[in-house]
Amino acid sequence: MSHEAKTIPVQTTTPTPTPRHAAEKPITAWERFSFSCIRAFLRLHLAVWGLHGMYVSSRFFGTLEYLVDYKRRGRVKRMLQAIRGDRLTGKALRRTVREHFIRQRCDKVFYLIFDMLPDDAIRSRFSIVNQQLLDDGLARGKGVYVMLCHHGAHHVIGMLMSSFGYPASGIRAPNEGALRRFIQETWERKHPDWPRLKMLIAGEFVRPVYRLFQSNHVLGSALDAARLRDAHLKTVPITLLGQKREMLTGTLQIAIRCQAVVLQGFIISADDFNYRLELIGPMTDPDSREESPELLTAIMQRYADSIAEYVSRDPEVVKGA
Repeated sequence: MSHEAKTIPVQTTTPTPTPRHAAEKPITAWERFSFSCIRAFLRLHLAVWGLHGMYVSSRFFGTLEYLVDYKRRGRVKRMLQAIRGDRLTGKALRRTVREHFIRQRCDKVFYLIFDMLPDDAIRSRFSIVNQQLLDDGLARGKGVYVMLCHHGAHHVIGMLMSSFGYPASGIRAPNEGALRRFIQETWERKHPDWPRLKMLIAGEFVRPVYRLFQSNHVLGSALDAARLRDAHLKTVPITLLGQKREMLTGTLQIAIRCQAVVLQGFIISADDFNYRLELIGPMTDPDSREESPELLTAIMQRYADSIAEYVSRDPEVVKGA
């Protein structure tokens, strides 16, 4: 399922800028030089072999990483066994672990080169399942909150959302590297008229989140954090994959107060650098501002159950084939 790019008929305003987080260091000259060298090599590869050749070589290098990095291979194997239990063993488990390495390598390569592609080629590789949910939510004028999980190429999807004309925003970790900022700067120089992807930093003041919804933006963030950075963060207890967990609720509560439409989304990396965003919901009644502990727990349990169903699919489905 694919969608042609279109101009979204919604009115947005630019949120008031917020001071740069103290932990966000400027991109150094060495980082810019190294990133530029890598991109120059990839640009040459793209010119010689084309995008499909780039995808094939990315799969090759992802397989090499799988064979060489045995420590990470073991961590991924244990993670998958915890998720899928006895349903994934032997050859199927090894294939799924290998595909995990390949998917991540392909996502990283595409993130580095997709601004080198023609606009039509970029848009043709992105689709949104249940896109009408997103468009209807923005038509209300109070923003849309997409509850994501940590699986998926979030930064790639954010840029692709921008190419479709959506005012997309996200929340990132405080210790994120300089590569994302470097690529975003490059993207904004190439497309100054497209909606700018705004990234907030986890743990900052919540006022910018309110501003995004009031400006009718699409905000996406992952709530299934394995570890909480701050014991004072608002959480509710849920069961995820048979394990008791505390799930973050702060951004969800802000969305409810702003009467934003709340959806749940899954990011799928398909073959040949194709991506899709699957949306379900709404998860709340956008006309209600109720945020009782019982309601929040019910919403987050539904969110957790959807994640469990998603990661328990056939491995070929998970990798997007």
